[in-house]
Amino acid sequence: MDRETRLQALSAFLKAKRAKIPPESIGLAPGTRRRTPGLRREEVAQLAGVSTTWYTWLEQGRDIRVSRSVLDSIATALQLSIDERKYLYALTLESGSGATLWKEESPEISPSLKRS
Repeated sequence: MDRETRLQALSAFLKAKRAKIPPESIGLAPGTRRRTPGLRREEVAQLAGVSTTWYTWLEQGRDIRVSRSVLDSIATALQLSIDERKYLYALTLESGSGATLWKEESPEISPSLKRS
């Protein structure tokens, strides 16, 4: 996938995921003055702990560098599934960077469950 196509896909993905999250699900009043469905960009940025401008640039598909920790925060704010996180990482992290897109973790069984 070329750079322009990848950035357009990232933009569409982030907008779609943001639109699917009802404000009530994170404790906000639904409000009657919302022009778009779901969360506002500012709300996603606040939940992720990034600036509104920075999140807006990412959602607009601008070619900016993003760290894995910021991606993790955005993925958590957007309530992404494991497959959706993998897709987000694939769209944002450069494939030539040598970074692992996703580290599969095996679930841990607590000691109390092992005894029973």
